[in-house]
Amino acid sequence: MMKINVPAQELGEYQVRLMRDADAPGVVALYRAIYGEHYPIKEMYDADYIIKQQEAEMMYRVIVADAAGNILGHSGLYRLQGAYTGLYEGGQGMVRAEARSKGFNNAIYSYIMQILLPAVGVEEIWGESVTNHVFMQKTAISIGTKETGIELELMPGESYEAEKSASGRVSAVVACACVKEKPHTVFLPAPYADILKKIYVHAKRDRQLKTAAGVLPQKVKTSYFDAFIADAGVLRVFVHEAGADAGETMAGLVKKYLDAGAVVLQVFLPLNQPGSGALTEILNRLGFFFAAVAPRWFDADGLLMQKLVNPANYDEIRLYSDFAKEMLQFIIEDRNRAEALALI
Repeated sequence: MMKINVPAQELGEYQVRLMRDADAPGVVALYRAIYGEHYPIKEMYDADYIIKQQEAEMMYRVIVADAAGNILGHSGLYRLQGAYTGLYEGGQGMVRAEARSKGFNNAIYSYIMQILLPAVGVEEIWGESVTNHVFMQKTAISIGTKETGIELELMPGESYEAEKSASGRVSAVVACACVKEKPHTVFLPAPYADILKKIYVHAKRDRQLKTAAGVLPQKVKTSYFDAFIADAGVLRVFVHEAGADAGETMAGLVKKYLDAGAVVLQVFLPLNQPGSGALTEILNRLGFFFAAVAPRWFDADGLLMQKLVNPANYDEIRLYSDFAKEMLQFIIEDRNRAEALALI
């Protein structure tokens, strides 16, 4: 059973609390109300699964319920398989359409930040605010997160058919929150030195910035974790260490997963390793471009790079902050640069 014990908070006639077993069917109903049958992680429609997920401390769910126990809103705090154990993602936030003017988003996220995080022992939060509207972006900024990049075309358009809130795939602004800082050295790949410096200043992180090297160690074998979410068409690769075989390894993964139907390919590479510059160049030549800084992804920071199979509809991306708009412009330009390199 769950090891943590956190109090509920009253919000007028509503209650904000950690999900109880009896709430699980209502949480499933909430997913259906928002996403129909098209949420890309199908286990979220299984009440027993989400109960076991919370018991195993892999995902905590904070809900807002009315006096009758109806679940009106929800957000999750969960571990990311293959990433640093002190890093949790905050996400899957949703509120029923008829309850969206009641401030539930802010109440849920405040509960997570002030009550749940200290109880769980989280060191860093990774969040993704969708861009088919700006509400989640505004909430994320209001609770103190810092924007560090944009993931293009992350969510499949089918997920938004129930509410007709998007006409195609949906991008996401990366918003991170430091709970426990870990000062360390990061090596900046040359094409991204300026944007990375801006992001680190914006995020107010304690880092020593150095120039990345253009070579990879000869005697190191590239090691990585890969996960493919087939229903979303999204591949994620976490490169724990890169050696001289990195080019062949990455090219092999790209071919394998393009053949499997991936349309969004993401690679997280460690910025605390001097060879990050050489690995960035390899990925650029495979058509990967800048996406985001991923603080504490490997305990040390990561750089997220992305490759898209299809054109992106940039006009559909709704951004709240000027900083996010500046990052998007850089990302569009970098995509053009990287895709031109890949044709050479």
